[in-house]
Amino acid sequence: MLMSVQEYVGWMTRLGRFSESAAAPEHDPRVCARYLQLHARWLGGPLAAPVVAVAGGLGFYRDPLAGGSAWTWALVGALSHPVVPLAGSEIIAAAEAIAATLADDWGDSQVMTDTFEAEGLGEPTSAGGEAFAWLASPRARFDGTFSDYVASLTADRRRAARELLARFDEAAGFRFELTPEPPSEAELAWIAEQLARQWGEDAAYALAQHLWPVAVAEVRPGQALFMRVYAGETLAYFNGYLVRGEVITSQSTSRNLELQHDGLGVVIDLKAIARLVEAFPAVRRLDPTCRTGLDDPPSIGVAKRKVVNENAYKPVLLVGATPPECAAGLPHFAPGRGWVAGTAGIVGRRV
Repeated sequence: MLMSVQEYVGWMTRLGRFSESAAAPEHDPRVCARYLQLHARWLGGPLAAPVVAVAGGLGFYRDPLAGGSAWTWALVGALSHPVVPLAGSEIIAAAEAIAATLADDWGDSQVMTDTFEAEGLGEPTSAGGEAFAWLASPRARFDGTFSDYVASLTADRRRAARELLARFDEAAGFRFELTPEPPSEAELAWIAEQLARQWGEDAAYALAQHLWPVAVAEVRPGQALFMRVYAGETLAYFNGYLVRGEVITSQSTSRNLELQHDGLGVVIDLKAIARLVEAFPAVRRLDPTCRTGLDDPPSIGVAKRKVVNENAYKPVLLVGATPPECAAGLPHFAPGRGWVAGTAGIVGRRV
């Protein structure tokens, strides 16, 4: 059945898939409502993409900000590694209904989601894991002190981390502030301006990435953190993070285009880890989102990899008779045939 994103949030709430007590902030209807308000204000109007709802509690849309032709998880197109409110086994069981519903309501059943999380799908070898394509998206683990973390990096990354930390320290005029304080109106306007200059017509998607942690911070302040980086008294970077359990995920970034500081982006994650070790003991992993989609260009994860020391994998759901070229050879559900085993292994570079 077809519905608006607002109707979709209400429908998922009535089904019990979304609730104010949900562990994932994107499953809190208050967060969703606030995100949609921010979207309407900062992105030129309401999110108007139709949602195809599948019985049992799944929704798909074509993200109007990403420009893709495939269907993906509804509402969360700009959210990194979103949690799907069904267990992995439920998603597998729903594949036929997904294909049939999309074909009936829209005449097209081609699904290629970005990476996601679901209960029971922690690793590619977990129960049902072979039904999905998997992307390697390594992360940073820091179980002890910050020095312990740096020592755990490979020799090249360890040497680079120490050099960058020495170059961009307080004595050189740099200041790093990781706090729960969301951006002010003036800071959001600055973010929008920098993104428009950097990305042009694609800036809306990048701005939407910032709006998610803002929405979370206003409703569930314990699950969003923000990094402000100053060069002297000038704001150089503004980053947003989301916290889900022991993992903090890098969600958004914007930089001052008037400043040129090669390597500063890497230092931000290093400084975030140092602050997390010091003040947020419940968080033990930082996910820099090295990879979130099969069609990501290889350049996206280059700088992010410089802080990782632990392999991690995220699934992608593929439904359709012929997967897109970037998904060729990967496991998928083909209408009329069922699940088709892939010939390729995990996609992407590991640690």
